[in-house]
Amino acid sequence: MSKPVRVVLADDSPTIRHYLSSIMVEMNNITVVGEARNGREVVELVRKLQPDVVSMDINMPQMDGLEATRQIMSEIPTPVVVVSGLVESDVELSMRALEAGALAVVEKPPDRQNPLFEEKRKRLITAIRAMAGVSVVSRRYNSRPMADESQEFATVKTSTDRLRHPEIIAIGASTGGPSAIHRILNEFPANLSVPVVIVQHMPHEFLQGLARWLQRSTNLQVKIAEAGEEIKAGHVYISPGTDHMTIKRQDSQLFVRLIRERGTPQYQPSINMLFNSVASTCGSNAIGVILTGMGDDGASGLLAMKQASATTLAQDENSSTVYGMPNAAKLCGAVKFELPLTSLAPEMLKML
Repeated sequence: MSKPVRVVLADDSPTIRHYLSSIMVEMNNITVVGEARNGREVVELVRKLQPDVVSMDINMPQMDGLEATRQIMSEIPTPVVVVSGLVESDVELSMRALEAGALAVVEKPPDRQNPLFEEKRKRLITAIRAMAGVSVVSRRYNSRPMADESQEFATVKTSTDRLRHPEIIAIGASTGGPSAIHRILNEFPANLSVPVVIVQHMPHEFLQGLARWLQRSTNLQVKIAEAGEEIKAGHVYISPGTDHMTIKRQDSQLFVRLIRERGTPQYQPSINMLFNSVASTCGSNAIGVILTGMGDDGASGLLAMKQASATTLAQDENSSTVYGMPNAAKLCGAVKFELPLTSLAPEMLKML
């Protein structure tokens, strides 16, 4: 960015605030313009200073980071990056903060002598820079339900586009993805007739927490995918952050295949690699969905699915936190139907 990223930093520990601030100001294009000890202070500082991005702690006195995120997104929409300590309560609240409108979650970097320091520092700085450039909109929690908003969009006519033998739904998401995935899975019944496989760009450390959160708040069985396991209907399989997830067929059954090597994909896990494997394994008997996210991962893989006669869907611009990935898929001709988030699950259920 041409001008410094202005950050408001929230953490109840003065030591942690000083540590995080020192990491950020070492970068010549990041400026910490305010520090907050609790949720109330961070909301007031965001009102007053109008920063580019907020670095948000979760467990704070007077008002936690979850409620602070809700208020910021409702009153003064500003990109929020959750910086979590990775304790169990932090992970749970981090997932709920993403639902409330936070854009990303990263782990607090360890001590500088820790061998993982440089990797964690880079993740934090990358998230702060990237999210500062995202345009966010207000989330008013006392407004009418989002479902009402979908009425202005025409319903896709799927009667002539039904899949002959639907056997899998593949979903790819990045920034803003957890809440979008939650919305979709929450509308699926427990007896869903197909399995769902998901690649969500997120640090590996938080994916298990994402799976637990989705398991508790949806009707389906949700887990982190394991190498070689059978893929079952009514179950959701999330790719671990350390591996690329693909699928393979043995006889008539589908199984998980995990690939540890980083290889050439820019992202790990790679949405393109999942979609490509679904295209080659399931052909026309699949549904591919690209959701909100930065970058272009998933575009070429979704195109491969469309070319294999699968049904391909994308989240529309108005309902996307970041329209990067859906737009990249649309521009390369990979998208058959573009729909608001509220219409995606109902349309998939019609196709099934």
